[in-house]
Amino acid sequence: MLKAKGCIAAVLYWADEEGALAEWSSFAYIPLAPGGQGTFCFQGNRALPPEATHILARAVRPDFCTWEEALFSLPFGYAGNREDNRKRRKLTIMSDLHLAKDPGRIRRALKRGEDSDALLLAGDLVNDGLPEQYRLLQRCLEELPADLPVLAVNGNHDLPLKPVPRTGQETDYGDFLQWLNQRADLQRLGWRQDDSGAYSVNLGPVEIIGLNAVTHYRRFTALKGRQLRFLEKRLEETKNTRVWRLILCHAPLLTHNPQRKPGDEPYLSRDGELEKILEGQKQILFISGHTHLSPNISEGCVEYEEKSRQLYLNDGSVCPTGMKAEKRTGWAESLIPGDWVDGVYWELLLPEGGEGRLELCARSVHTGLRYPRGYYCCE
Repeated sequence: MLKAKGCIAAVLYWADEEGALAEWSSFAYIPLAPGGQGTFCFQGNRALPPEATHILARAVRPDFCTWEEALFSLPFGYAGNREDNRKRRKLTIMSDLHLAKDPGRIRRALKRGEDSDALLLAGDLVNDGLPEQYRLLQRCLEELPADLPVLAVNGNHDLPLKPVPRTGQETDYGDFLQWLNQRADLQRLGWRQDDSGAYSVNLGPVEIIGLNAVTHYRRFTALKGRQLRFLEKRLEETKNTRVWRLILCHAPLLTHNPQRKPGDEPYLSRDGELEKILEGQKQILFISGHTHLSPNISEGCVEYEEKSRQLYLNDGSVCPTGMKAEKRTGWAESLIPGDWVDGVYWELLLPEGGEGRLELCARSVHTGLRYPRGYYCCE
């Protein structure tokens, strides 16, 4: 509960004794009643930054040019998570690049992942599945460090809408995936390519499994029995040899879609079968895109099952994201700052040995600022 008489809105930031945390965006914009009162509920199982000890409230007056600020200490027991000094592996995750002609935003996004242990792209890499788009994407990726692993799966925009005959040396998604395979071989990652279209790669304690779920006409019908059998086999073979199993698939599962509501149809043709394969598995990370949702939506884009340590991330898009009304509640926020709908990428920190905190943070492609509503710590 906030009260700032004479003000019309308030902005909340995580802070320390000096003021707002420098590398973090705001986490709430609150309209104030005529008496200056306003409320906000921080939901979605988000975490507090380790350095947060206070909340900074900035109350804006009707002229929109002046404001007043106040610092409030967090109650005992609500301070940010303790620092975790154990060795962790950093993965940069993004999707829905929709590269067409101008690669400026995509280049900026890709460079954000230069200091990570791997770059994961969860589909809709290009906009129309055209050869020139794949050639441009490949040139953008060649600007990254040669030893940076880059792994991807297809999305519904990565194949031409209608099948077209190949003539000459055009580059399509299959050629692009083969190029990634060759790059991974040079990095000695142990790429296993299955005839079904699925593949797996070893990255230290992480087994990354790519599911290519899309066919022409932008249908999610390629996820047939052979890809699922490959997935099932890899999960069985790695359950005692890999600490984490990370699955890349462009479309989210129905039961883990942030926008799901009763009566919705799944995106994937084998959605139920895929979910059944994951039942009973542990240390699973399921990464999807497709929805273009901002991590700042009220209920969040991450779901975590503590007992099995299964995490489901819907990672928004490098393109501008959306703040849609919650389908399950019908509720929509009345004040939305422009930076909340920037393109987004995610940083995932995985403890090497499996024990310890898994940390996940969404960041703006444009500014690099961390989003408090996209910050999760899972023990």
